[in-house]
Amino acid sequence: MTPYLETVAGELGAQAAFLAEREPVYAHGLALLRDALAGPFGTLLESTWNARAFHASYERPLLLLAALRNDALLEGPGHPLHAALCADPPDADAFTAEALAQALAPERTRFYASLRNRAVQTNETTRAVTWLWPAHLLGQSGERRTLTLVDLGASAGLNLVADGLPASWVDGAGAAVPVAPLPPIGMRLGVDVSPIDVSNEAGAAWLRACVWPSDRARLARLEQAIAAYTVRAAEPGGPQLTACGLADVWPLLEVLPRDGVVLCVQTIVRDYLAADDRARYELAKRNFMLSRPPRSVFIAELEIDAEAGAAGAPAERSAAITVRFREHGEREPKALVLARTHPHPRTLFVDPAAVAELSRGPR
Repeated sequence: MTPYLETVAGELGAQAAFLAEREPVYAHGLALLRDALAGPFGTLLESTWNARAFHASYERPLLLLAALRNDALLEGPGHPLHAALCADPPDADAFTAEALAQALAPERTRFYASLRNRAVQTNETTRAVTWLWPAHLLGQSGERRTLTLVDLGASAGLNLVADGLPASWVDGAGAAVPVAPLPPIGMRLGVDVSPIDVSNEAGAAWLRACVWPSDRARLARLEQAIAAYTVRAAEPGGPQLTACGLADVWPLLEVLPRDGVVLCVQTIVRDYLAADDRARYELAKRNFMLSRPPRSVFIAELEIDAEAGAAGAPAERSAAITVRFREHGEREPKALVLARTHPHPRTLFVDPAAVAELSRGPR
């Protein structure tokens, strides 16, 4: 294999190990895909991806799986991997080397188009707590100015309407985490390098394909969110989506109203940025906060905590919800880690001191 394919093979193997207990049919499929790289498929895959850059080690494996599942969902039972990827429950025994070879055939143009043009975009609505909770805390602090809500890396923008979905988050003691009431929201803006229009069946189908085959609860949340978004998008002041790379997003936001509060949210996007783009993004983020009055910009983040992972933290505490803002009388923005949680948050291990600091308002 070429050095490129050796890298892909390593990523497939690592992701297969990660999914062994979480999604066995995918782990089995990744092992077969790794074997297939040694044949004609490897050459075709390398040429398909020769113009693309991937920055997170899980991007290529998950894109391969989502593209296969998308093809199977759209084709139906006639697809060689339909039983393995679309049945309820998925039939891992149907994911054979022979079925995979048929699914990877060069004439399957939809599959290869997905590999060229798509990205894994799950729009997991449990991540909406990243903005709902801080927005509620700002309301508790006495904030009554209108919020402009901006989802950075919004995919289809479903988290922009999460205040119309059931709240299901609890703290470490099992008590509900309050996410209502909220200050008034005047604008809901989603920014993504390639936003998905869920009114387009191909877009909605791709979101479904990005849900793992056995995760029925997540698929149900997705369908509920698509329905809520469709209704809200037709109403005055509904969510808006715009295409923009995140490294270039902050100048775009300069036109936002200055007499209210801008609440930006990013959920598991940092690792998808190239190192130089990430540095540019973080610098522009800081400058945006400094260019506006204190406590008029809040940036809420849910990102994997690499240090916690290196220290052996369990998956339930492997991510952090952090709010960044500039306080009155301070030159630099501060960062409050409100809670540790899972990348798909359900239980929040809350830092009461950080929550109290955000809730008490201006000093």
